[in-house]
Amino acid sequence: MSMTEDQVKGCRLPVTFHQSFIMERQNVASLLKFVASGQGGTDQDISKQTGIPVGRSSGKVPATINYCIGMGLIEFPQKNGQGKKTFELTPFGRVVLLEDNNLSENLTQWLAHLHLCRKKNGAEIWYLAFTEGYKTLGMSFTEKNLKEFIERYCGKRNRSPLGPLIRTYEETAGLRLASVLERGPSGFVRAHAPILGSFRNGYSALFLSLWDEYFPEDRQVTVTNFGSVCFQEMCGWNERQYEIALDLIQEAGAFTIDKQMRPWVLTRSAESKLFWSTLYDELA
Repeated sequence: MSMTEDQVKGCRLPVTFHQSFIMERQNVASLLKFVASGQGGTDQDISKQTGIPVGRSSGKVPATINYCIGMGLIEFPQKNGQGKKTFELTPFGRVVLLEDNNLSENLTQWLAHLHLCRKKNGAEIWYLAFTEGYKTLGMSFTEKNLKEFIERYCGKRNRSPLGPLIRTYEETAGLRLASVLERGPSGFVRAHAPILGSFRNGYSALFLSLWDEYFPEDRQVTVTNFGSVCFQEMCGWNERQYEIALDLIQEAGAFTIDKQMRPWVLTRSAESKLFWSTLYDELA
């Protein structure tokens, strides 16, 4: 049964999930280590174990937890008792902790970014800015354009709805190394996700994870039907780039493409966990 748009929207992190803090890779690494240890606890407990600052009612612990959920690194916490939380690493989170725990690889940062842009389980502002806004804003826009576009969906607020989104891509503590968003003389220029052979396992893993979310019972899906997932938009690819990326994913063994059919038919031939476990195998 397909979800309504309201239900899908309810699956995204709310506008202020970050409490105005940017995503800091050092804090993410500390939280991943904490989760891997099997421990749980309140925000204060987590702060003591990880060194991530927290106050009585706000702080970087809940913001970091939310970022890690949005970036697809940990599963949604199960609450136990008085504010106690337990977590599990996702397959993506597990391989990042083992092989790139400071999130310094370009591939890691791009996949973290793309997870935040998901229609389901991403973050509202990231989804609006990079996915929903792809066709309206394009690949270059001013901060004013972006703010006005987001306010159309979220309403006007006392503070800018952008929060720390832009700073996340400008500070090296965040996702600066991926060069997702660059400030130019007339505004911002958004980069499309790199179409590289070394990224194909990552794209295969993400693509199949989205397939699991949207089409769990289907072995075959048309490219048109998969369009509802917004994979092309969140990656910032034009039609030709998208076709090249699909060919890359096919080469990796995730699916086969029947190009004799119109629209193209994708036949699944692997599970996402296979590609998460080999995520970094093709990096130079």
